[in-house]
Amino acid sequence: MPDPHPHPELDRIRRVARRALIAGVVIMALKFGVFALTNSAAVLSDAAESIVNLVAAGFMMFSLWFANRPADRDHPYGHGKIEFMAVGLEGSLILTAGVLIAIEAMRRMVNPPELDPGRVTLGVWLMAGVALLAAALAAYVWSRGKLFQNHVLIADGKHLATDVASTLAGILGLVLVRVTGHAWFDPAVALLIAGVIFFTSWRLLSESVAGLMDRSDPADEAVIKEILDAEVAAGTIRGYHKVRHRHTGSFHWIDMHIQVDPDLTVRQSHALASRIEHQIETRLHPGNATAHVEPAEG
Repeated sequence: MPDPHPHPELDRIRRVARRALIAGVVIMALKFGVFALTNSAAVLSDAAESIVNLVAAGFMMFSLWFANRPADRDHPYGHGKIEFMAVGLEGSLILTAGVLIAIEAMRRMVNPPELDPGRVTLGVWLMAGVALLAAALAAYVWSRGKLFQNHVLIADGKHLATDVASTLAGILGLVLVRVTGHAWFDPAVALLIAGVIFFTSWRLLSESVAGLMDRSDPADEAVIKEILDAEVAAGTIRGYHKVRHRHTGSFHWIDMHIQVDPDLTVRQSHALASRIEHQIETRLHPGNATAHVEPAEG
């Protein structure tokens, strides 16, 4: 039954976070360059979200370090909960960006600025290149997060995917302005981007609250039930109840009561419980499972 310890792939996780931070700086600079060229509200909205990406990436680096500190006397369950706090901060920052984008878009709806057609055309091509870079970064961060079972990287990957969607929306706004000549399409698309951002922030904040409130993971529940049901079917245990499980970051905590043959010795019962604990810990790695043994009635 291991205690929380640094993630075995911590160095690789940090490397992903550093690359995401560096790539985020490049992408943000490109977006603000396109905004300076086009004066587009949709592009400005997209660029503003990139600032949030950088702040979130910086906190992600800190949380990865803090979450992987070993358990101590004051924190016997480790420091993994900060991962959910990082997800919540990212959701809050995205929500703030969405509000600011919506306000600016509504201001421009009332007084649409003049947009130069030639610059708009060039902006479309530049933003298309930015979208490809952002999509590659989102796929990379999300896939590494799934591989390493790291909530912070997964959340950042989802956020970056939303960033790609807002970039594509910005391109759509520029195209509509160029084709129709109606400048109001630009702030209208910016409002659409704000709506997507609001949805993403809600998802991230919900995930953060769920983690901090120890909501049970249905996937973990299915794994634990599969192992215990197999033991019941094999006759090694008579039944089980009071199964509880939660996360502290990527670390799993599981405890349960198993009912065994009352004629088993203490040594036999302990060996059986340890074997079941090991099965669960192996499937839900990294984790700590604790089985309380009870004599079965009847």
